[in-house]
Parts: sequence; C-alpha cells; structure tokens
Amino acid sequence: MLNFANPTGSRVSDENKMALLELLGRHDVPLIEDDVYNELYFCQQAPLCSKAEDRTGLVMHVSSFSKSLAPGYRLGWVAAGRYARDIQRQKLSLSLATTIPVQIAVADYLKHGGYENHLRHLRNRLAAQEVALVQAIERYFPPGTKLARPQGGYFLWLELPSKVDTLLLHQQALGEGISIAPGPIFSAKREFSHHLRLNFGHPDSGRLDAAMATLGQLISQQL
Repeated sequence: MLNFANPTGSRVSDENKMALLELLGRHDVPLIEDDVYNELYFCQQAPLCSKAEDRTGLVMHVSSFSKSLAPGYRLGWVAAGRYARDIQRQKLSLSLATTIPVQIAVADYLKHGGYENHLRHLRNRLAAQEVALVQAIERYFPPGTKLARPQGGYFLWLELPSKVDTLLLHQQALGEGISIAPGPIFSAKREFSHHLRLNFGHPDSGRLDAAMATLGQLISQQL
C-alpha cells in the first residue's frame, strides 16, 4: 500500500514510487499495488499510483468500491498488465464470478456521473472528521502521545507512552462500548504494543468527545 497505508496512513513519495518501479523493472519483479484509499485524499490532487507510470506491465493495480462507495459492495478490480489472463483464470477457478446485480448497479451509477461528486463530498467529510478526532485526542490523551497526520484515508496511527498496553486497553475500551485496533494485531511479531489505530470514517454521532475522554482516562490509568 503506497498511498495512505493501513494502519499508519503513510504515503510513499512520488520519487520513491518511481525508484521502486525502476528497481522492479530492472529485476523483472511484479508489484501488487493495493490502492484502495487512493481516492480518499485530503491534499489538492490525487497521489500518483504506480500503475500510471508502468511501462512494462509489471504492476497489478488493485482497488475497490468498498472503501469509497459502500462497504457492502464487495466489488473490486485489478488492472493486471501482463498478468491479466492468469488472474482471469484464477478468478474463474476460485469464485467463478462476482455478483452480477452489484456490478450492474455500480456500472449504471458510474455511467451517470454521480461518482466524482460523491467523492468530493466524502473527502470533505473525512477531512473534517480527521480534524475533530485529532482535536479530541489533544484534549484528552496524556502527554507523550504522538500521532501521524495522514493526507488521506480514514485512519489515525497513535504512539502512546511506552507503559501502555494497547491489548489491555482494547479489552477495557470494549467494556465501555468503544472499539479500537491495538498495535500488535498489525505485526507478525506482536510489536507496537503501545500503539493503536483509530478510525475516523464514521460521521460523528455526538459520541466522539465522550468516547475520547473515556479512552484518555483508561490510558492514564496505565501510567
């Protein structure tokens, strides 16, 4: 994930993307580019996707409508370059086909031009929700909390003081009706024990401030 990676929200620079393409091309190594958050950018223009600069067909560009249109539409695609026929064969052998009614509905929606307008509104909402979440964290979380400000997507990656166990925090938060993603679930080695991911993809229902206040209290109790 080169653009707004899950869970950190990080983005690889265009220069490094080009360097990666050059390196892979030199060794004839393919790239699976998972770009599901590319359209959810807050900056002035969409970030570069490697497929746009692919001259050899080595990049398999993967994306989905489930992040940008509707979570229930488990509809994605891959621009597969030289691997298109192999992927078609794999798709046929593994799942035969994707649900036809969903494909027809999304195709009709795209045809009539509503998607770009939807994306503009979605980006604005996500940007505002990110600001609201950051402000709540600054109000309620203890000194020593660090966070990365993403330029897109809908995740915040936080580093808490080293004494905090986010697996324990996860269990305590669930007891208060708050869901977080503790850092160790993103590591095969169970690292990032004092990190967590927060999601700002849902519109604020009026519970955000109280939830962050409670979470801040639970964190402070571990210090």
